[in-house]
Amino acid sequence: MKIACISLGCPKNQVDLDVMVHILLSAGHETVADLAEADVILVNTCGFIESAKTEAIENILEACSYKQQNPELKVIVTGCLAERYRSQIEEEIPEVDAVVGCASNKAIDTIVARLFHGEDHLESYGAKKDFPLGGKRVIGTPAHYAYLKIAEGCNNRCHYCAIPGIRGPLHSRDMADCVAEARWLAGEGVKELIVVAQDPTAYGEDWGKPGSICELLDKLNKVPGLEWIRIMYAYPERITDEFIAAMKRNEKVVPYLDLPIQHCNDTILKI
Repeated sequence: MKIACISLGCPKNQVDLDVMVHILLSAGHETVADLAEADVILVNTCGFIESAKTEAIENILEACSYKQQNPELKVIVTGCLAERYRSQIEEEIPEVDAVVGCASNKAIDTIVARLFHGEDHLESYGAKKDFPLGGKRVIGTPAHYAYLKIAEGCNNRCHYCAIPGIRGPLHSRDMADCVAEARWLAGEGVKELIVVAQDPTAYGEDWGKPGSICELLDKLNKVPGLEWIRIMYAYPERITDEFIAAMKRNEKVVPYLDLPIQHCNDTILKI
């Protein structure tokens, strides 16, 4: 089958799609850029804020519009919108053939097969603790940089944020697995590794080892071939002296932090 992929939202979503594409390619499918050529359109959605939800719905409707010229086309919706709104998507947009929660991404090849064996209006979810943290993937970014997802979910539960409800509590990825993927990415020609999670500075807290991001940076810094390591979404409250020291002693870590300043309303921030 020819599968066209639309990925919306954050880099973490891009990593999820990279894993799904690898699964689909391994199952014998091929990817295409032109939606008009596709047998399947996979829409990997964001559902975090209102504008993201609007963008996701617009892309789902656009994908479904191609059924006018290809009635056999299958449209699959996955990602955060699928996880957050579940049955509502098919109720509101019945042209959608399958809604797949993030914990079911690893079964995306099976879902495609079921659709082409006569099943329709599929829904597949799963427990948030089962969200995949790693796995074989393609590199969906330009060849010189790639994202490394080191954790899933978040325990911060900020008043304005829906992420814990969508992605669940913090679940840190095994450190050896993170380093192994970084080595593979470097072997594929990646020069800049961008470390992402909902809160990478919380990495390891669910193991009872706060500050594990420092040890991870020490290990990533030793990966041959990498030239830059960038950390995205660090939370100010966890930028400790130890964390700053880890950034300083590891020369590949860029002296820059992308901070998630999510709100500017004083009342909301105090709440």
